[in-house]
Amino acid sequence: MSNIASINNEDFINSINEGDVAAFEILFNLYQSKLLFLASNYIANREDAEEIIQNVFIKIWSKKNIKSNLNGYIYTLTKNACLDYLRTKKQQLNIENNLLQLEASINYNALSDDAASLVLERELNEAVLKSINLLPEKCKDVFIKSRIEGLKHKEISKKMNISPKTVENHLTKALKHLRVSLRDFFHFL
Repeated sequence: MSNIASINNEDFINSINEGDVAAFEILFNLYQSKLLFLASNYIANREDAEEIIQNVFIKIWSKKNIKSNLNGYIYTLTKNACLDYLRTKKQQLNIENNLLQLEASINYNALSDDAASLVLERELNEAVLKSINLLPEKCKDVFIKSRIEGLKHKEISKKMNISPKTVENHLTKALKHLRVSLRDFFHFL
């Protein structure tokens, strides 16, 4: 690839269209933060905005059909991706709101019955304790120290003489186990 004096340089655009990895990396480094800023103006959730930008670069890499106006092309792709995301999100929210209203009504009726609530609470408490007791010993200790005693990962790491990453792995394993074993109580887990 020849020297890149301007982002509109035909050689640079051709290099990207031909699959030149170095040119694509330069494109990514030049535009990633600008596009993220643009997407963040449309999308409130930063992770979603980052994913949109990632998808824009994937699209550029896979299609390799940039014409002469690189800036316009990239910004238009980003803007359209954000608008598509918002349209999809709006449709999902309408569906979810209707389902949430129905679920809230059912839950309100069930929870307004105090006797049923106490039975449900007792059953849930027993199920949680039983599920925690089924965890491997170290995993159970880490979970109890974190979620019941309220210790931070570093504190658990020091107390148990294990790395913070191991603490994190044990917690991930414990939470996965609880999600599975308590799925009848919490369908949203």
